[in-house]
Parts: sequence; C-alpha cells; structure tokens
Amino acid sequence: MTHILFQLTHLPPLGVYAFVLLWLAGESVGLPLPDEAILLTLGFLAHRGTVSLFPLILCAVAGSAIGAAVSYQIGYALGRPVVVRLASRVGVSPKRLDEAATWVRRRGGIGVFLTRVIPFARNVASYAAGIAAIPPRVFYPAMLLGALVWCTTVTSLGDALGGNYQSILHLGSKGLLIGGGLVVIALFGWISWRLVRRRRLGQSGP
Repeated sequence: MTHILFQLTHLPPLGVYAFVLLWLAGESVGLPLPDEAILLTLGFLAHRGTVSLFPLILCAVAGSAIGAAVSYQIGYALGRPVVVRLASRVGVSPKRLDEAATWVRRRGGIGVFLTRVIPFARNVASYAAGIAAIPPRVFYPAMLLGALVWCTTVTSLGDALGGNYQSILHLGSKGLLIGGGLVVIALFGWISWRLVRRRRLGQSGP
C-alpha cells in the first residue's frame, strides 16, 4: 500500500484522475481495495497543486458511483445466488451479505446513504441493496449523495491536512475517518428526523 501511495505522488494529473476513478470503481464492486488512505493522499496532492481538488472529487465520485451502479444492477437483476458466488471470491460470506441486505431493506434510502459513508460496508452495500430490491428511484439518489459526501469529506480532509497527512496516516487514519463519518451520519440523521417530524406535524394539523 505504501508503494502505491508513493507512486501516486509521481503520476501526472491525468494519470491521477484516471487512477482514482478506476480505484474507486473497483472498490465499489467489491474488490478489497481500501480507499481512505488513497483519498487522503489525493487530497494532499491537491493541496500541493499537483491536481485540482474539484476534478479530483468529481472523478472519485464518478468511480464510486459507477462501481456501485454495476453492483446494484447485478444484485437487482440477477439475484442472490449470483451475488453469493461473486462475493465468495472476495471473501464475503453469505451470512454477511444477507445481514447487509436485511439492514438496507429495513432502512431504504437512508440505509443506502449510510452504507456509502461507512468504510467497512461499501464493498457489499450495493449488492445488498439490489438483493433487497430497493427501487432504482430510491437507490440512485441516495447512493450518489453518499458517494459525494464520502469522497468530498475524505479528499478535502487530505487537502486541509496538507503536509501533515503522512503523520495522520501513521497515527490511524481509519479511526479518524470513521469518527468523521459518524459525525456526518449523525448530522444527516438529525436533519432527516427533523424533516420527517415536520412533515408528520403538518399532516396532522387542521
């Protein structure tokens, strides 16, 4: 992993943009590719001026969305048996897949959004949403919003940390990012709760 991070700092801008798109797409279709350290490093490259932050985030979101869309369509169109066979090749058990599908089915769009910002759930989340028969009109907006929040947050964090990003990686970036992700999730949940509560109060009024 350290070698990959080092090589990223020597790629030309177009190479960096292509890399992040393909890497995030691969991670979202279930390949065991960690993206936290990659996105932090890419944010550092934006801070250094090697790449521009906005196109970088755009490519990251596009890659994440492409991979998630492919995974979802496989689960939605081909069903659980096909997904179980695919998941077993990357070390995902049927039990974990079924638990993820049940969790997403109960929560709908909010569940889809949350799985895009939780590090340990993204590689099976979209398959699970497809198996759970989450409607496309619910899945795609929630997935895109989650991908946008996650990629923007982590890449911007790398940009903000600047030259200190390597120290953060060594100190435990995953814990930091999970903590940041939980803050984002809590904020989104609070806003959603307020909107639902306001709508219910409006419907119960005269």
